[in-house]
Amino acid sequence: MTDSSLIDSLLRSNVRTSILIAIANDCTSTQSLLDSDLASESGVYNTLTRLREQGLIHSPQADHWSLTGLGQVAAKLIDNCQQTESVLAIDSDFWRTHGVTAIPPRFRLRLSELAGGQVVTATETRPANAISEIERRLVNSNTISAITPVYDEQLANAGTTGEIERLIFDEAVFDDVIQKTISSQLEAKETIRVANVSVTVTITDDCLLLSLPTLDGTYDAQTVFIAETEEARCWGNDLLDFYWGSAQPLERYLSGQN
Repeated sequence: MTDSSLIDSLLRSNVRTSILIAIANDCTSTQSLLDSDLASESGVYNTLTRLREQGLIHSPQADHWSLTGLGQVAAKLIDNCQQTESVLAIDSDFWRTHGVTAIPPRFRLRLSELAGGQVVTATETRPANAISEIERRLVNSNTISAITPVYDEQLANAGTTGEIERLIFDEAVFDDVIQKTISSQLEAKETIRVANVSVTVTITDDCLLLSLPTLDGTYDAQTVFIAETEEARCWGNDLLDFYWGSAQPLERYLSGQN
């Protein structure tokens, strides 16, 4: 049986998936699996037999189960799929109407790390809802790192009260706005780099702020995805690291224009 057919077999059976994940989460005795109501008694026994035949679990002692290396990989893949689905279910309209390709592929595969977030959007009665929420979180943060394809007044204002640790501007916005508006503040050039970016990611003391362009590439200032977990902040910092490594330091970028 190939690996692809193995994963397909698991995903086609809710019982096999549930029992594999249960064992991964330390529900390891046969009795505890029977008590968990994941399936009928015969269903539990049949599934345990099937998982063992597939090499996903083994029995280190009587009536107790543990994942094999193959089972650990499969359980992680399934858990990642389930967590990603929970992220997409937070606001399916957001993911349907925005361009997720603005996020590099390796980070799209890690969207599960944004579980527990929320989407804040403008409404007819509160047209500044998203902007106000972003501003509130930025102003109340002591440290801020960001990637931005547009000039963000909230981010600029927050920089007067919080410490900007790292900031990556898109080339166009840097050329058109930043050099003209904050040229006197470019002494802090080690904290600024320039790159081609289309996604807005801001990491504060306690949250991640993510803004995606719409499907036609238009910047959307009226919608923001917010996640407050440490896992989401790590995702944002890793994404910033990814861009920071290839972005041009300010001195090099400016010298290239001369």
